[in-house]
Amino acid sequence: MTHRKIGYFDVEGSCYVAKPGRWRGKYVISEDGDEIQEKLCTTLHEREEDACEEGMRLGIKAARMLMKEREGFDPGEDE
Repeated sequence: MTHRKIGYFDVEGSCYVAKPGRWRGKYVISEDGDEIQEKLCTTLHEREEDACEEGMRLGIKAARMLMKEREGFDPGEDE
């Protein structure tokens, strides 16, 4: 599992075994310890690392959109 802070949000990217030999990514976005969004990715991957990377990438994108909706600006990926 990887973790990243985007604006006010904590993003966790992870994955799980979707079926034998296939991994599916997921992300969870939290604020002050409260989960506000969770999503399972649709793509199945052969490698665990690829699935976790997809979950993190999509979680960062979603958190950036939430910041833009809430505060009117995109904090970017480097925050």
